[in-house]
Amino acid sequence: MAASVLLTLVNMKSIAALISTVSLTGFSWAACPVPSRPNPVAGQESTLEDLRETGFRYFQEGQYRTAVACYTEAIQTAQALGMSNIATARDLNSLAILTEAAGDYTKARDYYLRELDLLNHLGDAGSVSAGAAYTELGGLLQMQGLFSEAEATYKKAVGLLTQHAGAENLQTAKALSRLGRLYIECGKLITFFDSEAFFLFQTGKVSAAERKWTAALKIAEHNYGENVTEYSSLLMHLGQMYLLIGKYPSAETMLQRCLAAAEKTSGSNSVDRAIVMSSLAQAYTKQRKFAEAEPLVLKSVEASNVNCSAVPIPCAFIRSNLGDYYMTKGQWATAQHEFEQSLKLRADTLGEHPLVADSLISLSRALRKLKRKKEAKIYETQANQILTGQRNPAYDIGNTIDVRAFQGNDR
Repeated sequence: MAASVLLTLVNMKSIAALISTVSLTGFSWAACPVPSRPNPVAGQESTLEDLRETGFRYFQEGQYRTAVACYTEAIQTAQALGMSNIATARDLNSLAILTEAAGDYTKARDYYLRELDLLNHLGDAGSVSAGAAYTELGGLLQMQGLFSEAEATYKKAVGLLTQHAGAENLQTAKALSRLGRLYIECGKLITFFDSEAFFLFQTGKVSAAERKWTAALKIAEHNYGENVTEYSSLLMHLGQMYLLIGKYPSAETMLQRCLAAAEKTSGSNSVDRAIVMSSLAQAYTKQRKFAEAEPLVLKSVEASNVNCSAVPIPCAFIRSNLGDYYMTKGQWATAQHEFEQSLKLRADTLGEHPLVADSLISLSRALRKLKRKKEAKIYETQANQILTGQRNPAYDIGNTIDVRAFQGNDR
């Protein structure tokens, strides 16, 4: 019993020190306009309750600065009385809510953290209130876009509330609901950043596109991990962007990571992996790393051939990359054959589409190397006719990042 009392006294001293360090900068100039200041004889405890009631009234009226002054004075009064309890924590919570409403997120976060420090000192007696505070802090962090921190904070709230309030408690349900909405918001934000990056890249804003994809990738890493298709898709997009702008070592790194992630992702299929292998082989080929490229090229063709009739556009992409590989090695006739295969798949599926023009141009390059210039000229003319009628940058063959965007309902 004595040990328990001593521990309580030690904790109360620590909490008093904590309260004394609460930053009140920016609000100390104002006094709380309590309608009728009580007689000092009435005691400071009465003053404390008057300050809280007045602060709450001004909060309800939307007079946040005045409410802040009242709650600040309440904390100072509680400190003078040596009172560091749940009620004091509520005062800090009120200050957090008020400063958040006023748009001062840095100060609001500080108040939430100080409230939590106090509640944690109180032990089990403050656990439910701490769970509620973690829920509110998580909301603040989520609003600031700090999704990883928000996730960890919501999880602390769920843990505390489940243990001390029960799984069926409304506050527990609120924390779980917030966590669920965070995951939904993260997914939507990843999709938004991904789409925005596509648009930026297609309009020539490469650096801005890279930043958006990198931001989306960080969100996916923190909130989903590597074993989801969203993560591998973003790596794919970054890798193919680096391929198109000639940053081949960067492309190699991203596509290696993408392949490793795709192999661990339950949602990925053989066609997805074949596309990644083909793209990585292309990065190796551009750096003349033929020993690394060749096995990936062959594996990608083998994987895509299993179901090529159902997914002709990805198969055409892989065949086209195989043609590029043979072109780099100087095997013109073999390259011609692969480009012809790619052309047939694309033309049969898409008609007069820029990707068909891409195959026509590739085929013409192979024919020129084989000294068949007249045939090459015919294919070049056909390609130019298609491209003349297609001016939508979304279909610019030079800016095509992910061939999977053209799969439609074929998968």
